[in-house]
Amino acid sequence: MKRLGGCECGGGGGTPRWMSSPIQEVAQYSPLLALARAWRVPFAPFVLSVRSTFTSADTTVLPTQGLENGQGRITQISVCDRLVFEIDQPNSFPGSIFKNESDYYFQMQSGISATINVDGAPRYAVAPFFTPLRTLMDIVSNQAWPMGWILTYTQGINMAFQAEIPLPSLPATIIASYRLWQPYGTDEFVSMSNGQAFTQLFKIYANDAEMTAALNLAQTAPVGR
Repeated sequence: MKRLGGCECGGGGGTPRWMSSPIQEVAQYSPLLALARAWRVPFAPFVLSVRSTFTSADTTVLPTQGLENGQGRITQISVCDRLVFEIDQPNSFPGSIFKNESDYYFQMQSGISATINVDGAPRYAVAPFFTPLRTLMDIVSNQAWPMGWILTYTQGINMAFQAEIPLPSLPATIIASYRLWQPYGTDEFVSMSNGQAFTQLFKIYANDAEMTAALNLAQTAPVGR
């Protein structure tokens, strides 16, 4: 079977280690990413969002919402490296030349906080307590995650939003957009398990005793079991 060639591109701030480290090291954290590297599959950006709207001054906490892909899951191996928030207030300074300026500064200090949790298997909390939007954006987008924030086909993201102070204009819609990097041009990684990825890696490096030993060690790591 012919494999896709191409460069492995990613976000700014230098090349993340999941794109440049030896494949056996990547396999310890994600055998699927290691397999994509071994097959030289290029990665393409993919954006998924969580959207929620405050419509009443009496509501300060909104129900938990999942990703807008309608599936609740990522469907294939993905690496998240960017989180951006937008807050839309159509009734704030409508038709005024000051609307853009007002929206800009409101998003900088909105008084809205959020939680972030990962659903599926494994399920875990990223931000279990309400945390300011700017803090969450900085942590996900600007901090170093050497091997990437890896999400698999069994996982999804959900969020809840809270207004810490009365909102100046309603309705107010919060859109949290996640930039993910996914293998591009092939559907072989859709619903692929870690075990299947290791099987393919062992086939590729069957004649490389050193690599085989390293992959055996990686397979005993928690992510490989």
